[in-house]
Amino acid sequence: MADTAPAESNTEKAPAEGTQAGKEEEAVPTPPVKQTRSIYLTGFGGPKYVRLQTKEQKTVGKGEIAVEVEACGLGFLDVMTRQGLLEITGKPPFIMGSECCGKVSEVGEGVTKYKVGDEVVVLCDGGAWTERLVITPLCEKTEEETGASSGEAAETKATAVATTAPPAVVLPKPACLTDVQAAVASMSYLPAYFLLHRVACVRPNDVVLVHSAGGGVGTAIGQLAKLIGNVKLVGIASANKHEKLTSLYDQLININQDYVAEVKKEHPLGVTVVLDSRSGEDTNKGISLLQPLGRYVIYGSSNFVTGDRKNLFSFAKSWIQMDRINPLKLQEESKVLGGFSLRSLIFRQHAQLSTIFEAWQELTQLFSEKKIEPIVDSTWCFEEVKEAMQKLQERSNIGKVALNPKLQPKAPEPEVKTADKEEEEPKEENKETTS
Repeated sequence: MADTAPAESNTEKAPAEGTQAGKEEEAVPTPPVKQTRSIYLTGFGGPKYVRLQTKEQKTVGKGEIAVEVEACGLGFLDVMTRQGLLEITGKPPFIMGSECCGKVSEVGEGVTKYKVGDEVVVLCDGGAWTERLVITPLCEKTEEETGASSGEAAETKATAVATTAPPAVVLPKPACLTDVQAAVASMSYLPAYFLLHRVACVRPNDVVLVHSAGGGVGTAIGQLAKLIGNVKLVGIASANKHEKLTSLYDQLININQDYVAEVKKEHPLGVTVVLDSRSGEDTNKGISLLQPLGRYVIYGSSNFVTGDRKNLFSFAKSWIQMDRINPLKLQEESKVLGGFSLRSLIFRQHAQLSTIFEAWQELTQLFSEKKIEPIVDSTWCFEEVKEAMQKLQERSNIGKVALNPKLQPKAPEPEVKTADKEEEEPKEENKETTS
């Protein structure tokens, strides 16, 4: 009995101490949940479906990195995404945007190529318009490291990230560019580079017709084509853009003019290359301008956008006009018709990623030598994204439009009342009172 009593006494004290410790643990405040602002598309249609929302910050998993976004690029492809004109787009809601620039803020387990603080340019299949981007870098392992082709590596990554962060191409930021310039460069200069050097294969003495010459890709094409040497560039753009494009293009044609007739005034034999971002009715017109052995490349379909929302009649009309292209006629006239999509090349066709990095390396060298420079039309805060998209839809931009998540919205201008208004207002109030 004497041996049992102390044991009981000790047993009684233990819970008391444990309870006190539990109370102390409960008293420790939990850290606040970190939030991230992102621009979501909540439905297909007009600007009202584009919304800035704040949600819980995503965690970084194995093989992933987080990027603190400094600036984002905005292109006509985003307008088409909003309207639901692209088959490659998933169902809303989702975060919009394909390109951004920032700093690596967190690195997941197994990531060796990147470290915190690295300045990077990110090219992704949606999700770029956010303050903090969590992705799986497609370039984390090279072909030599994996023992597989880059196409196989990309396919493996794309499959593996079904339940984790989305895949993205992560490129080193050119030190000579600002964050905004770097953010808009990838979706402008990479397409321009591939169009000129890999698809249309532009050579000296070529005559190249470029639609949407004043846009992001159009201005990049103008700069890069000049470096080939002895290439005649014909650009189609709104008249108010011509003055700023004269250094890039040899001949500029108003978008409202009959460009077929205008081209033949300067080049009676026609052109050797057409780079078409519009499609629709312009496709057959452009093909008629091609010389034998000419190359016609479609890299966009902006003609499908005729308002704030998808217009089924206009959409069907454009498709019908494109369906009228006769392959046998192309063969008879010795002309080539092709297409190019950077996003599809990377994220759906799983092309060799090495070609993307090689092209970016060449472009970075040209940036550093000041031979080319991204043209930024304007920069907007996240709250102004609808106005920024409207600028693109109206085709009033020269170069690329950018978004800055850290930029504060402009304060509304105070309403200034004139002396006359101040005198009139009391009279109106008196009338309401007497009635």
